[in-house]
Amino acid sequence: MSLFLPPQGGAGPSGSRDETYRLWSLQRHRLEKLVAKLVPAVLSGHLSYVNTFLGSYRTSATAQQVLDHLFRRYGCILPFTEEDGGPLHQLKQAMSSILGTWLLQYPDDFYQPPEFPGLKTVVAYIELSMPGSDLEQQAHLLLVHLEQLELPEADSDAPAPEPTGETPLDGEPAPALPPVIAPKP
Repeated sequence: MSLFLPPQGGAGPSGSRDETYRLWSLQRHRLEKLVAKLVPAVLSGHLSYVNTFLGSYRTSATAQQVLDHLFRRYGCILPFTEEDGGPLHQLKQAMSSILGTWLLQYPDDFYQPPEFPGLKTVVAYIELSMPGSDLEQQAHLLLVHLEQLELPEADSDAPAPEPTGETPLDGEPAPALPPVIAPKP
């Protein structure tokens, strides 16, 4: 059971259910606080916080939950809204650093076949906020790569074609191959 899903059903005493809900609420609040620290950490040069967070969040949250909190907290930054150096530019640079680190160091976090919702969310965000950026290209390349990883598995699930005994040359017999002769020493 995920700690971020609200408790289901009425199994067990209501005290136990209330305790489960409190735990869920505390964990969700904790995740919100940790995600809220990502951008300030980048802006103040504490990139180790980002690396530590990205390396450990999986014990209590999914990539999609982190993305939801991150994008809800910081929203979409429209391109060309402010000149270089202003607060929106700094926010955009911080988000680019966080997402770029995540895509490069933890690409498996986005392996969610068959639709790859987390990565598609990141791609959509980058397309809106940072069109034409290297990060946009990096995200698209990762999406293509992960989708291609799915192709062989999808093909292996399909039944093999029935052998017909015919060659691809409209039923004509295959030409005989000459015998292989070993080279003389």
